[in-house]
Amino acid sequence: MSLDIFAKYATDESLENNGTWFDLGSGARLLIARSGNRKYAKLLTKEVERSRKVLDLADEMADQKSDEIMIDVVARTVLLGWEKVSYKGKDLDYSLENAKLLLALKDFRRQVATFADEMEAYKVKEEDAQGEASPPTSTGV
Repeated sequence: MSLDIFAKYATDESLENNGTWFDLGSGARLLIARSGNRKYAKLLTKEVERSRKVLDLADEMADQKSDEIMIDVVARTVLLGWEKVSYKGKDLDYSLENAKLLLALKDFRRQVATFADEMEAYKVKEEDAQGEASPPTSTGV
C-alpha cells in the first residue's frame, strides 16, 4: 500500500490560526495556535525588522530585545486563551497582558512552543478528510 500524503500531512488551517486546546494538568487548558501561523509570521517579521539595529548588536541588549519580541508575538498570535490558570496562588483571567506575564517565564514559554509545534493536534480530522473533494488549504508546512 502506498503512503497517503493527505492523511499524513494535511492540516486544518482554521485550527492552525484559531487554536486548539491542550491540557496543561490540574484541569488547566491552553488555547494554542500553531507556530508559524500567518499572523505569527507576519507580526514576527514586522517586529524583527523594526528592531533590526538592536538585534544586530548581538549583545545582551539584543538578547533581551529578542525575548521581548518573542513574548509579545507569541502572546498576540499563539497563546490565544486559557482556562483554570492561576499565578502565584491567584486565579488569572486570560488577557494579552496576562499572557505576556506568563510567557516571560521561559519554561512556560517553552511548553507553549512545544504544544504549538505538535503537528498532530492541527491535522485534518478523519471525518473531515473523508468528505474532502478538493486539495487541503494547508500543507502543514
